[in-house]
Amino acid sequence: MIVDDDAEMRRLLRDTLALEGITVHEETSGESLIEALERDAPSLVVLDKELPGPGGLDLLSYLSRRHPSLPVVLITAFGGPVARAEALQRGARVYLEKPFRVGALLDHVRRLLGGCAGPRTDP
Repeated sequence: MIVDDDAEMRRLLRDTLALEGITVHEETSGESLIEALERDAPSLVVLDKELPGPGGLDLLSYLSRRHPSLPVVLITAFGGPVARAEALQRGARVYLEKPFRVGALLDHVRRLLGGCAGPRTDP
């Protein structure tokens, strides 16, 4: 599942993941993510930090409590060491700052869908 309010970013991520044979659902806000989790059971969430409504960091805390085994990749254009530390502390398995290499995202997604765990960051 991709959660980002930027339509172009969602399209890029959707198309990239679809080429890998991954089924993608898209949401545009924190509220829509919470609603979607009631009807869908995603294997992974790619979550933007800056969203309307609950932001990505608040959603990470929510997901850690309600869906602790659901891996989350947090992406952001507004990062830095403090944001990275907070994201990983709140439960992100991967933290990527925009612009990131699509290949790096795919590597992380493959690893997470394969069952490997643990926080990772893209250099």
